[in-house]
Amino acid sequence: MYDVIIVGGGPAGSTLARKLSVQGLKVLLIEKHTIPRYKACGGGITPRCYKLLDLDISEYIEDITYKIDFKFPNDKTTVLETEKPIIYQVDRTKFDKYLIDKANESGCEIHDGETVFDFYNNDKEVVVMTDKGEYETRILVGADGINSTVAYKANLLNGKKGIALESEIYVDNSDIERLNGEVVVDFNAIKYGYGWVFPKKDRLSIGVGTFLSKTSKIKENLSNMIDENVVGNVEECKIYGHQLSFPNGKDGTYNNDKVILIGDATRLADPFTGEGIYSAILTANISFDVIEKYFNGKCELSEYTERLRREVVSDIKWAHRLSLFTYNNMGFIEKSVKYFSNVLSYFIDIMMGDNNYINYKLKVPLYALHIKNSKTKIKVKNDVAHI
Repeated sequence: MYDVIIVGGGPAGSTLARKLSVQGLKVLLIEKHTIPRYKACGGGITPRCYKLLDLDISEYIEDITYKIDFKFPNDKTTVLETEKPIIYQVDRTKFDKYLIDKANESGCEIHDGETVFDFYNNDKEVVVMTDKGEYETRILVGADGINSTVAYKANLLNGKKGIALESEIYVDNSDIERLNGEVVVDFNAIKYGYGWVFPKKDRLSIGVGTFLSKTSKIKENLSNMIDENVVGNVEECKIYGHQLSFPNGKDGTYNNDKVILIGDATRLADPFTGEGIYSAILTANISFDVIEKYFNGKCELSEYTERLRREVVSDIKWAHRLSLFTYNNMGFIEKSVKYFSNVLSYFIDIMMGDNNYINYKLKVPLYALHIKNSKTKIKVKNDVAHI
């Protein structure tokens, strides 16, 4: 009998597993892939996410971003530079394995290469069925991604899906060195989304993602992104398709009396930027607090959904509204950035963890008119020719 079984070994599942195991709880983490496993993801960690981590990940940071090239449909680029790091680039294969290893060191039992296909209630326990056996647990946690089996079986599906296509391109060192400390965010790359170029130690992560559930031109969109951003010879190119998880502006329900959802299973990734690692760590931390209180008889699991609605969803709803406005009015956004460049300070503050999306209709004008300024100094250059 386990106190907690966690399905899914991404940042959310491994973080919760480690924290619970440190407290002496008997925890089993089940991951369907063999560790280490590849995860299709840009691999960008913002400072607000970095602050949530209680582990030293410096060894796994492959590049630090101080500059963002925003490309708009007018064939011009707005370049934003900051004095502080705004994105830490990690290799998700190495980063995720590190988090799993730390959970294992803390006493968590790890079963990788094992697939959960169902579960059912058995009096006071949950019986989890996999392709290798059955296990009993007091609490089941679904950290198994956007297509969460746990969420589906527990009737706790929330949010909606987008799609992305990403390439890991091994190129000449000159291409990597050219983009060290810099990323590209291209709003011209795909409809209702953007393309990105994130440099790593030995390659470029180039991808396109859209908030639409389907698009017929995504392969062409990715090909264009590669052609526009790779100058030297391509030594190897690996392409991966994956889905993105986004909220739909509703409150959502994220637990029942024996099941909790965390990470992408909640579909609470940032609907404006697509950032998912932050919500993964945040929901893991909140679930840890609730589960610890639950086992000490101080609350019911329903406190988890209440806290998510209060601490996460309330802000995400505003991000959802801003996302709908932005991606439907890209021409207006481009002009706003050009003539009121300080508006970008607002988004830097969010990435830094110094602000939020709530009441953006009030906050964006305050930044645009320099009534409020970012805690992080920024420089903005407009109408820069495409690289």
